[in-house]
Amino acid sequence: MALIQFFPIDISYETNQEGRAAIQLFGRTVDGKKICVIDPSFKPYFYVIPYNKEQLRNLSERILNIKIERDNERYYVDEIKIETKNIFTKPVDLLKVFVNHPKAVNEIKKEVKLIKEVKDVRENDINFTKRYLIDKDILMLNLMEVEGDVVERNLNVEISIIANELKQVSQETFNNPRILAFDIETYTPEGRYPIEDKDPVIMISFYSNDGFRRVFTYKEFKTNHDYIKFVDSEYDLIQKFLETLEEYNPDFLVGYFTDGFDFPYLKARARKNNIRLMFNNSRIKITRKGQSSATKIKGLPHLDLLKFIRHIMSGSLRLDSYSLNSVAFELLKERKLDMNPQFIGKAFDEAGLELEKYCEYNLKDSELTLKIAEKILPNLEEIARLINTTIFDVCRMPYSGLVETYLMKRAKEFDEIFPNKPGKDMEAIRRMNSYQGAFIFNPIPGLHKNIVVFDFQSLYPSIIVAHNIDPSTLTNKDEGYKTPEILLETGEKIRHRFSSNAEGLIPSVIRDIITRRVRVKEMLKSDKLNPVLQARSYALKTLANSTYGYYAYFGARWYCRECAESITSFGRFYIQSLIERAQKEGFNVIYGDTDALFIALQDKTKEEALVFLEQVNRELPSLMELDLEDFYPRGIFVSKRGERGGAKKKYALISEDGRIKVRGFETIRRDWSTIAREVQKEVINIILIEDDPEKAYKYVFNIIKDVREKKIDLNKMIIQTVLKKGIDSYDLEGPHVIIAKKMRDQGIPVQTGSVISYIVTEGKGRVRDKAMLPDEASNYDADYYINNQIIPAVETIFDAIGYSASELLTGKKQTDLGSFF
Repeated sequence: MALIQFFPIDISYETNQEGRAAIQLFGRTVDGKKICVIDPSFKPYFYVIPYNKEQLRNLSERILNIKIERDNERYYVDEIKIETKNIFTKPVDLLKVFVNHPKAVNEIKKEVKLIKEVKDVRENDINFTKRYLIDKDILMLNLMEVEGDVVERNLNVEISIIANELKQVSQETFNNPRILAFDIETYTPEGRYPIEDKDPVIMISFYSNDGFRRVFTYKEFKTNHDYIKFVDSEYDLIQKFLETLEEYNPDFLVGYFTDGFDFPYLKARARKNNIRLMFNNSRIKITRKGQSSATKIKGLPHLDLLKFIRHIMSGSLRLDSYSLNSVAFELLKERKLDMNPQFIGKAFDEAGLELEKYCEYNLKDSELTLKIAEKILPNLEEIARLINTTIFDVCRMPYSGLVETYLMKRAKEFDEIFPNKPGKDMEAIRRMNSYQGAFIFNPIPGLHKNIVVFDFQSLYPSIIVAHNIDPSTLTNKDEGYKTPEILLETGEKIRHRFSSNAEGLIPSVIRDIITRRVRVKEMLKSDKLNPVLQARSYALKTLANSTYGYYAYFGARWYCRECAESITSFGRFYIQSLIERAQKEGFNVIYGDTDALFIALQDKTKEEALVFLEQVNRELPSLMELDLEDFYPRGIFVSKRGERGGAKKKYALISEDGRIKVRGFETIRRDWSTIAREVQKEVINIILIEDDPEKAYKYVFNIIKDVREKKIDLNKMIIQTVLKKGIDSYDLEGPHVIIAKKMRDQGIPVQTGSVISYIVTEGKGRVRDKAMLPDEASNYDADYYINNQIIPAVETIFDAIGYSASELLTGKKQTDLGSFF
């Protein structure tokens, strides 16, 4: 009998000869050895709810006799218990049905649902390993202790042990994991994207956090780089990839878009070379769901960083592209090497100095991936601990997944049965539902000075807590919390009520999240650079701010339209009340949006603004708080294009320390040309930083002149547009659709979500007739870029501050601009 302490990193399960499933926890011991802990004690199960509790025993006997044999597999009921659980806080007697294998859950459930005495079946749609982590309350990456018998297993670990007892022993976390980043390069003929069936993988790079550096390729050339190693063929290259994983045996394998490109491409080429992609004596599995895929490696968490950055971090990064180059620059202030991938095929054929440079390029991609992983791994780890799941799952979860997993974890503490996920028909019905959104006080266009911005701290989460908004507290009785009026699509006005007798599950959970984050923020005040506290604050904030949207998400277990529309109704009430109060006290409100208030101080002082803030907070319900975001010397608010009213969510501010905050302008959108975004950004900078609109106006006039004279770099004319649906689904084909079709004809993979790049060139016809791929374009249509890119990008800004952007086209002198034209 051995007693071992270890940090769990990944989870899977195996099936024994009797057809039973046993959990496998992969991790590393405190002295650095790879370990697999096997727990055969946990059984998959689901719940059965009868119409009448008197039917429980008879129903139990019938279900116990269910046995199914299919595809050489035996599925049967192992054990049944009669238990009492809660459904929306109300106790219910039911059956807990244990089966022999995770796959048996769905098969047995089908038979159970045919029994007429069965009212409902619950929790039959939960992943076995997720169920284990939630039920056992295991925090991945936190120290555990196992007592059991050491056995032999072919799992690429140093210790395999069958657990007799397994427990979490402390909050000590796994530090200094071995991280291995990788990247592949494929043979790319000039002018064509690589095709899996035709073009081989020609090099693979690795970069670790403990000094391991490698680039493998199979075209030899002279080099002084000792990290470049040669193999004989693509077959050997793929085998070397698998050998490296086995030999280096990292704790995390990280990549960038590796779910979407690298692994699917490796799988296709492995099939071409009659190679099985295996690790830990198990097949590397690529699963697809809709347009997305995920690559699972048993015992080795594979983290595609792009997914976490796009799903979770995108709101804070606000990038116009989530390419490795853009993200690396944003997070690391580093860039990829300046090499064009389309010429790698030629370099490979010639096997000279250029191929060596592409090896450097390949290694740099892995290096950047590794550094990004080190930067964001603390956030991933903290979220994984917070919601009791694996870092593999967190990396791929959207906001709704984070919330749902955490609610499932916390529901266990309340003895609550989880609602099942909706079927496709119910999802379709929910998708059709809509409700009144947030209140917007339209901005007053112009260049405003001495602005103060207040915003409610986590407005929607705090509303959920303050008014006990939960499916279980929704009531028809005239009691508790009554919402403000809600306008339905039919024109009817209603109010919802929520009981105050007992706190609902979700308000209770959110209260705890908010309280914990307040404590963490207090700790950060005296320890600002603590990476663990920073990551914990990020995890709690991410989870809290995701909860409101979860109520309205069509695929949610705890979906509740009444809750969602009640939250927005209270949100409208609080922001409108705040605006009315500010105006009553003589403040000049220039904009109000969802949870934020913008005030131009004018004859008011900062001190008076802070007193106003303090007075408001004294009267708000528990946990609701209005914060001072910042004071801003200047801010631009613009009109809706072609209208007199202000444009919501579109403004630019400069703080007292010189930081510029931009919302809604094309500077943070990819579907404008680089020149348009650059011009708009520079105009905003000149107006806000230098407080010189005339200089900004003259700057744009000179840019237009340079565009007409073709002095602007062709690359700055590239326009990028996301393909939002299938190529053949468009009724009206814009230029990006025409280009997408051209790419498809050239063998370049194009699908929904692909970013399409093109340049509008000179010539006759419609814009789409003049659009060309950047590599094929030799000129640009100056009039198009002036009239449809540059002018629209700055027109509303100049209109808001009293300048006529249209005169930039003619160069006519304007009386209030001086004589610079």
